[in-house]
Amino acid sequence: MQTISLDTVIPQQDKKITSIYNTEARQIVHLQLSAAQEIPTHKSPKQVFIIVKSGKVVFTVSDQEITLSANEVLVMEPDEYHSLKALEDTSILVIKS
Repeated sequence: MQTISLDTVIPQQDKKITSIYNTEARQIVHLQLSAAQEIPTHKSPKQVFIIVKSGKVVFTVSDQEITLSANEVLVMEPDEYHSLKALEDTSILVIKS
């Protein structure tokens, strides 16, 4: 068994990415963005689960925009192009499997 504490302080500089778990089969990342920070369009070969811990973020997935707030989850299929922009200081978990 292992427990992991997640830092909830949003950095005032560049985005902060913390790898929590990383194997060939699964990756879990804690991503923190300050308001207005963006991540450009990209894709993943794995299914992606986005869990918003705090804040508000806009995802563009296959040319469709969706706004997510705390305690909301987005599921993306493998190879779906997506980008995101933080509307507020935002903390999310990204799970790829």
